[in-house]
Amino acid sequence: MNTVFKLKNTLLILLFTVAISFTKSCGTASFGLRADSLFLMTQNSIVTYDLKRPDEKHFLPYVLAEISGLSHTGSSLLAVDDETGKIFEYDVKERKIIHSIEFAKPGDYEGVELVDDKIYVLESDGDIYSFDYTKSKKADAKKKENKLSRENDTEGLGFDPYLNRLLIVCKEKGEVDGNDAKGRAVYTYDLEKKKLSKNPFFSFRTKDLVKFWEKHKTFEYEQDRIKFKPSAIAFNPIEETFYVLSSVGKLLIVVNRDGSIKATYPISPRVLSQPEGICFAPNGDMYISSEGEGDRGYIVKFSMQKK
Repeated sequence: MNTVFKLKNTLLILLFTVAISFTKSCGTASFGLRADSLFLMTQNSIVTYDLKRPDEKHFLPYVLAEISGLSHTGSSLLAVDDETGKIFEYDVKERKIIHSIEFAKPGDYEGVELVDDKIYVLESDGDIYSFDYTKSKKADAKKKENKLSRENDTEGLGFDPYLNRLLIVCKEKGEVDGNDAKGRAVYTYDLEKKKLSKNPFFSFRTKDLVKFWEKHKTFEYEQDRIKFKPSAIAFNPIEETFYVLSSVGKLLIVVNRDGSIKATYPISPRVLSQPEGICFAPNGDMYISSEGEGDRGYIVKFSMQKK
């Protein structure tokens, strides 16, 4: 009898433990679904993308395991490696690298942008390299310093065709030279004057994100989950808005020219483990690159869906 009692008691404890685990699991899943629903807010946009279902995925050679920036040429993609001081041209249709250009010594390069026939590369301290596109394997790049520094940790480079200026996004400190920048800041760089703007083009804080989401959602959520440190920026030519990408927190934020938030997307780590670069094709298709984390880097394509 004593043995039977012990067996029954053990069985009850086991069933109780399983029930608790199941309840916790369901609760976590429910919260996760609600949080994803919160972060996916595209009602105000005229275009949208399904970030859970890429239309294409391109695994890159190991030479681009540390891919950190993207730019669209109109027929191919330019990618910059984080460390080697080289630009790689990738043919999307052929699915291969067709050209590479060495422009500088090994360093910490975070963004690339093609404007007309000139290539610009952003270093993490805000310095900008510029050189003409060439079929040669090496380029004579000119380096231009500005008041940004490693404290700002500049990780994203884009281009605004209306202002004819580069866009530089800061991952960390937003202030430059004692200005009153708040939150995550985006500065412009005048290509004619070769000069950085004194104040940010726009900036936003965590509380701006919270305000945007609470305007549309009523359920409570953990604000500690909201982490946003920009790693890339690009201009959407169809919607004429700026897409700011964050690997930290796995978020994509759509911003108007006045800096107001227009839409937000959650990013699934299963689709993009470490998103570092973003660009758009002329038709609005979006490309996002991810570092490989010890494996090959890759690029995913999301087709534009016009509402």
